[in-house]
Amino acid sequence: MTEQDVERVARHNEQRQREYEGSDLIRLLTDESTPAETKKAVLTYLQPWSNAFQRMISARVTFESDPELRALACEHQAEEVGHDKILARSRADDRELVWDPVIEMGASWFVDQFAILPGVQRAVLAHLALEAGSLVFSQAGTKAFPDDEYFELHDEADVEHLEMGYEVLRRRTDWTPEAAITVLDRAWQVIGVVSDRIAECARRDTVAA
Repeated sequence: MTEQDVERVARHNEQRQREYEGSDLIRLLTDESTPAETKKAVLTYLQPWSNAFQRMISARVTFESDPELRALACEHQAEEVGHDKILARSRADDRELVWDPVIEMGASWFVDQFAILPGVQRAVLAHLALEAGSLVFSQAGTKAFPDDEYFELHDEADVEHLEMGYEVLRRRTDWTPEAAITVLDRAWQVIGVVSDRIAECARRDTVAA
């Protein structure tokens, strides 16, 4: 693949990131008029997604057989292990562990894709979709929760993890821009559905309270 192919994927993904920045969840976190209890409720529903993220990256390692891509998957997993527990510490006064069908189904879709996609597309899914989404979310989270350990960690690490995906595309030839863009479009749709659900639940719970 050429540098132009990588740039094509990058431009498409950056457009998806910008669209996500305008999503209901991101606006909820960055809007100063959003009640503090509603922002806090976001973390309650983020927890099952954070827990499921550990399953996602484990599935990538489990099903990856290409030596180079497996080494990258293992490196990514090592850097992500325990982040769900850091979030739980941030929620120290909120012991509730919720279960939501939309969040669970979105997580299951990612786990399934890590089992069946070709290797480079797995890397695209992990680094260009999940990590890009996490970066946007973490940047909003640092505004909503200044000095929070979880968001500070992700704000720094996600940039590096996103770049890992583009490096894979630059090194490898066993992929096409069309396939990468298809994976990205599907992943961003699922991320959008899950994010909308988290925002919906956070508002619903705090209005009811």
